[in-house]
Amino acid sequence: MTSVVIDDHLLRDILTGERPPDLDGVAPNGVATTGLWLFRLCSSLANPTVAGKLSAPVSALPAEDIARFRSQLTALPDEIAVLSMRQLSWSMAELQQRHRDAGRAMSAAMVEALAAAHHLDAGIAVSKHDVGPSLRAAADVEGIAFLAL
Repeated sequence: MTSVVIDDHLLRDILTGERPPDLDGVAPNGVATTGLWLFRLCSSLANPTVAGKLSAPVSALPAEDIARFRSQLTALPDEIAVLSMRQLSWSMAELQQRHRDAGRAMSAAMVEALAAAHHLDAGIAVSKHDVGPSLRAAADVEGIAFLAL
């Protein structure tokens, strides 16, 4: 595996300078995230008076670091790719149907991650604090490396 699709928790960690060291060994060619995971991270930060599981580490930063984080979030660094829905929609629809037929409920965010991993010939890495068993099972079936960091 030379690249990896990361979830919103790992994206947050990278942008706050807390990149998990385990990520370096599995993603020498860079990381990507999905549009829906990016949206979920942005949504968690849209109301500054709410500090939930995803936004709390950012909310605890000094004001200037929060401003820097939001700037990076809205203009991601070049080394973080985000594939467009135009590239992924058909694959997402096929993956969702295939896994539904097999009895695995798959959200749009999950099938987007699978489709992005297929498109990039990459693995999927998620926070160990937010591992979904359906996504792990689907990745196994698809032959996609799955990591919980």
